[in-house]
Amino acid sequence: MQVLKGMSPDRPSQGLASSFILRNSPFLLKPVPITHLWTRISSSKWEDTWMERLQFAGLQNLVIKKFPASRSIRLDLYTDAATAKKLKAAFGGTTRPFDAAGWKPPASKIAYPLRIAGELRIYRDKDLFKKERSQGKGQPLLIPSGMAFGTGDHATTARCLQLLVEASEPLRASGAPWSLLDLGCGSGILALAAELLGARKILGCDFDPKCVEISAENAALNKLPLSRFVKADVLRWKPPGKAGAYDIVAANLYSTILTAASPMIVYAIKPGGVLILSGILAVEEQAILKTFSALGLKHRKTLKRGKWAAVMMGK
Repeated sequence: MQVLKGMSPDRPSQGLASSFILRNSPFLLKPVPITHLWTRISSSKWEDTWMERLQFAGLQNLVIKKFPASRSIRLDLYTDAATAKKLKAAFGGTTRPFDAAGWKPPASKIAYPLRIAGELRIYRDKDLFKKERSQGKGQPLLIPSGMAFGTGDHATTARCLQLLVEASEPLRASGAPWSLLDLGCGSGILALAAELLGARKILGCDFDPKCVEISAENAALNKLPLSRFVKADVLRWKPPGKAGAYDIVAANLYSTILTAASPMIVYAIKPGGVLILSGILAVEEQAILKTFSALGLKHRKTLKRGKWAAVMMGK
């Protein structure tokens, strides 16, 4: 691989990546046809940095492979031919054509569920899910590995799940029906977790039609009929029904999109309701808090892990 002057052969270049992201902003791109795979080996210490740099291409299209007893990771980004070519030119690695229609996700090698606050067990392995579904503490949810972001493993999704459990606790204790709006649903994990926790009106949306499709598949897989999923651009879309229709709104989106869509997001929350924000870099937290505080919300809690932050606010 050719190494650009002043650039580590392993670490993603800040200046190069920034200019690349600006030219390929998520505000400018529509979901692209998946025709190519870009692959690169990197040190595991740069995992969060790579996720930040590649977020413009959609984290639902990024798979990070970790190797046992190794400090290396493999980045697999499923994208179109033009983006794959630009990534190779900017960061090295390899590209090859990819048949999305014929692709099936590999079987998960993770032999344990992700446990969330004693209330949820998130499985990636179907056989283990079937074996343990009726056992143990917490509601079981199967989210197989696939081409949609959100299996519970990444800090943004895991922290959202923790805050969802906490925010829904008084609603569950009251016994009254409650509702959730999931913006940037990815695999549908937050919406489906909400249904398991007792929500009765659940709507998830995503800009990527593949995510909407996978979310619906995961709902059917878990026999959760109340969760609905639609394709929507949060920058142009308004939730159906009257203002303040949802007890909890969860938005696992890039900070730039959270800021731009903030009026619509706040519009959807019931008085006394809760907003859960994720997809935020820790260094962006204060700016996000300022944006939503100006719209009348109060900061309740922040959970951090590595470079990422998840925020809970009340209306």
